[in-house]
Amino acid sequence: MERRQFVIISVAIALVIAVAAPFLASGDPDGLESAFFSIYGAKPFMGSELDEDAAGAAEEQVVAATGNDFSYEAVMPDYSIPGMDKAGEVLAVVIGTLLALVLVFAVAKVSARPDN
Repeated sequence: MERRQFVIISVAIALVIAVAAPFLASGDPDGLESAFFSIYGAKPFMGSELDEDAAGAAEEQVVAATGNDFSYEAVMPDYSIPGMDKAGEVLAVVIGTLLALVLVFAVAKVSARPDN
C-alpha cells in the first residue's frame, strides 16, 4: 500500500470515528469531574444527578482554599457547538479531529529530516 493511500484511508477512518463518537459517548461526566463533585457532596457517588447549587459552592470552596480562580470560556464547551444539539457535537468533534490532524502533519513536516 502506498503511503499517500494509507494516509487517506487513515484520515477517513478518523473522520468516521469522529462522526460516530457523539452517538456512542457517555453523557455522564468524566471520572475526575465526577469524583470532585462527589467529594464535595454535589452529586451522589453512583449516579449522575448534579446539584448545581452545591457544585457552585464546591467550586467556590476550592477557590477560597487554593486562591486559584483561573477560568476560561471554551470555544466548544463539552465537545459541542452551543445551540446545535447532536449536529453541533458531531461538527465539534470533526473540527477537533481535523485540527489535530493538521497539527500532526505540520509537526511531522517541520521535524522531518532533510535526508528523507
